[in-house]
Amino acid sequence: MRRVLVFFAVLAVTLAGCATVAPMDSTDAPIRYSCKAGKRFTSAYALQGKTVVVTAGGATRTLKLARSASGARYAAGDAELWSKGSNAILKGFPGGPYADCRSQ
Repeated sequence: MRRVLVFFAVLAVTLAGCATVAPMDSTDAPIRYSCKAGKRFTSAYALQGKTVVVTAGGATRTLKLARSASGARYAAGDAELWSKGSNAILKGFPGGPYADCRSQ
């Protein structure tokens, strides 16, 4: 019985050493959006899509994943990013709203 427990303890430690976890502050490469009227913004998703760092109009803000009926929605205060596929709308940033945007 003791040998079985030792085996499972060694197995657990070995498997734990094989697991990989992304750093809490890691972000994916920024996605660039071009919008109508020549407006542009970037977004970088972090924490496995639970937050997004958006830069637009000289401001950078972190938005949290929010409930949506369709697509992905991120919000913080008056700032809001809606995206579905390659399309997006951004509100609450200087120079906005950023409408009819497409990822590049």
